[in-house]
Amino acid sequence: MTRRKTPQSFLVVFACVLAGMAGQVGATALQSAAEVEFSGGAAPTGTPPWLTMIFNDHGGAGSVTVTLVNTNLTGDEFVGKWYLNLDPTLSPAALVFSAPTKIGDFTDPVISQGTDAFKADGDGYYDVSLAFDQAGGPAPSATRFDAGESVRFTVTGIPSLNAYSFDALSAPGGMQGVYTGAAHVQGIGMGSPLSLLNEGDPSLLSGWVGFGPPIIPEPATMSLLALAGFALIRRR
Repeated sequence: MTRRKTPQSFLVVFACVLAGMAGQVGATALQSAAEVEFSGGAAPTGTPPWLTMIFNDHGGAGSVTVTLVNTNLTGDEFVGKWYLNLDPTLSPAALVFSAPTKIGDFTDPVISQGTDAFKADGDGYYDVSLAFDQAGGPAPSATRFDAGESVRFTVTGIPSLNAYSFDALSAPGGMQGVYTGAAHVQGIGMGSPLSLLNEGDPSLLSGWVGFGPPIIPEPATMSLLALAGFALIRRR
């Protein structure tokens, strides 16, 4: 059985994340957004940024909260794979991921780790792979990581780990540039005449999107965005 996701789910998680970051003194929270399609495939149909990832060390070392958000995917679009980088002086194999905290009813991703072990189509080798379910046909699926959903992990295993540990570029693997992260967005244009001709194959129209350099939002900005997010949630 398939069902559509609650459209306000992104507002819930993003407002909660921003509110938590705004209240932490001395914490480092890095936010990176996917705004470019680099593989020569199809770009997601919504306005970028399409995806957001947030790394928060809560002012200490050894533990980082990693939040992945489908910020502005639309329709039947979903993420099949999401790749992360790690400081090259650290071993990705040492990372320990907690059980996920999810907004949405998608299947937990399969996490794999290895130095430059995962290549994005088009360019770049990455250190951590989160592989999400890709089954379910053309309609939004209860198992896929769809528009408006998010997942959060607490990552440990390295005593010196902090938010900046994930501010690293992919190793070059082509001519399309390097990125701090990458994700494979699928189901783009589902329901179009082209997809119908291919019987709704969810991989028919897809593209790899790259994440730019992370930024540190100003505390005042984070507070305002959190309040705005909660206001939108209440209005819905």
